[in-house]
Amino acid sequence: MSDDTYTNKVYQVLRSFDAGEHKRLMKFLHSPYFNQSKTLAQLCGILIGFAEQAKPGFDRLALWQKLFPSEPYEDVNFRKYCSDLLKIMEAFMVHENAERDEAKTALGVLDFVVRRKIEPLYNGAMKQARNALEKQPYRSLDFYYQNYSIERRYYALMDFDVRLNTKTNLEEIAFNLDLFYWIEKLKLYCAVLSQRKTGNQAYKLNFADELISQLQRFPIEEVPALAIYYYSFLILTEEENVEHYYNFRRMLDKYGMDMPQQEAMEMFDSALHYCTGKINKGQREFLQEYFNLFEDAITKGIFLLQGQLAPWRFNNIVVAALRLGKMDWAEHFVEHYKTYLHEDSRQNVYSFNLARVLLYQHKYDRVLELLQDVEYEDIFYNIISKAILTVTYYEMKEEDALDSFLESFRVFLIRNKNVTPQYRTLHLNLIKYVRRLIRLVPGDKTAIEKLRQEITREKSNTVNHEWLLEKLAEREG
Repeated sequence: MSDDTYTNKVYQVLRSFDAGEHKRLMKFLHSPYFNQSKTLAQLCGILIGFAEQAKPGFDRLALWQKLFPSEPYEDVNFRKYCSDLLKIMEAFMVHENAERDEAKTALGVLDFVVRRKIEPLYNGAMKQARNALEKQPYRSLDFYYQNYSIERRYYALMDFDVRLNTKTNLEEIAFNLDLFYWIEKLKLYCAVLSQRKTGNQAYKLNFADELISQLQRFPIEEVPALAIYYYSFLILTEEENVEHYYNFRRMLDKYGMDMPQQEAMEMFDSALHYCTGKINKGQREFLQEYFNLFEDAITKGIFLLQGQLAPWRFNNIVVAALRLGKMDWAEHFVEHYKTYLHEDSRQNVYSFNLARVLLYQHKYDRVLELLQDVEYEDIFYNIISKAILTVTYYEMKEEDALDSFLESFRVFLIRNKNVTPQYRTLHLNLIKYVRRLIRLVPGDKTAIEKLRQEITREKSNTVNHEWLLEKLAEREG
């Protein structure tokens, strides 16, 4: 790495902060309580300047000269300054986290009051902690853990261990502990079941049967967070019972907007995975359900993490809409939501998905304009764009151009080591069948039927097999 592109943990953290966080960090550094070193504040200010210019790194020697114009660069001291700055930045992150969570702040005050036995603040600290929790619109896993923590501190506060014949809050402690434990356990069970589907790691978690048996006798929908994870568990263990899915969806409809965003994203993804499984088994009605779920999550902002939509989510909703024939919706989505894509990938994701929409709209000339001279760095976009071009050339009856393109596509798939074996097979079969398709003699029913049977037999290993069968039917006429 050259001197002008040097980076370290401090700089990487600063690049992850937004402009508001940069300003608050500088105020933090200028507070004598948190930092007494003017050099660290100056160092941070210089680094923030580089970060806000979106520079991937900085020149250590030039930075050192700004800090100490008359002193030669000393790497050991520079690293020490960065290490000290990082510690202060970590304290700032803790402070930021507490500022954003009133319940955690109140719990911290209560903990201090109880440990130091500051009796004049007992009632006020308890009331503040309980009120902060009650303000939460959705009682998540953290709510029950924090409530358990508050009740434990109240028990210690009141010296219930030495007060005889006094009604204590042990029931409240146990109730909140139970709910925290049940929800956390269900989350872990769901994680294990999901990983079993995608990997070969083995996990052993105890008491699953006992917990489910207990929950079957508990009014779970009185505790939405518990009900959501309970139904999430059931759609993984009893996939054929679609009632579990619709119960799960009903709870997401009712509480999805109030849930912490990361938790809501995970739950909507669980529902989407269930729909995908059903679609893969030929239950097409779940394609509409998949689309409705996705649209709901995007409309509610659940999938907009820090105001941005992940490219793979963008791709998936466009595909679902097109498969349902919602071409106008897909086009509006591509045009409207492109601004929610990260600027580094925006143009590629936009042009790629617009080409998909134009293909479904039979606007082949515009597809060629978008994709003909584009080579995407991302292997996924590169391969799918070539598959789109394959269909486009065929539909435009550009057989000479198609034949040349298919050969270059075939060579690309064989020579590129980054293409997975599955993707290679899927697209090599597309090339093979398109070549056979264009060489068919119209009306040759024997050859057409033979090709139809082969494509049908190999449909799980062939991309665009539905389109191939449709074009084959046209040749038959």
